[in-house]
Amino acid sequence: MNAGLSMFNTKPTPMKNYCIYIMIMLFFLAACKDSPEYTPKQETEHHFVPHTDAVAKQTYHEDTTYKYEHRTGTSGDYQYNYDVSGTDGNGEEITGNISVQDKYGIGTLIDGAGNKIEVETEWTGKGKLKATDQDGNEYELDVD
Repeated sequence: MNAGLSMFNTKPTPMKNYCIYIMIMLFFLAACKDSPEYTPKQETEHHFVPHTDAVAKQTYHEDTTYKYEHRTGTSGDYQYNYDVSGTDGNGEEITGNISVQDKYGIGTLIDGAGNKIEVETEWTGKGKLKATDQDGNEYELDVD
């Protein structure tokens, strides 16, 4: 028999078992990495950037089967425009028009006295949005 293969035909010895055990342990220790410490997710500001007039004019689209008034942009970059109504923090009626892309948007609301209020919006559910003005006042809105 070939002398090089004779080591595979021998019975395991305690020393061989010990070496194999040590090599396996070293492999697992080398494979383990320190997990990064948990850092809470910091809230980031979301800014809506409307399409330029040129893009909006070129890609303007209306479709009466949907709730949006119109949309602009191209696939994956659409911005939608909606008429909305809802209430302010005091329960007073408010109406307006907003433009959104993905989850965030901007718009103008009009209160009962006719005052225009510039807001940033965020979808909170199907057809529901939360709007916040520069003073931190919040408005609950529904798509009309």
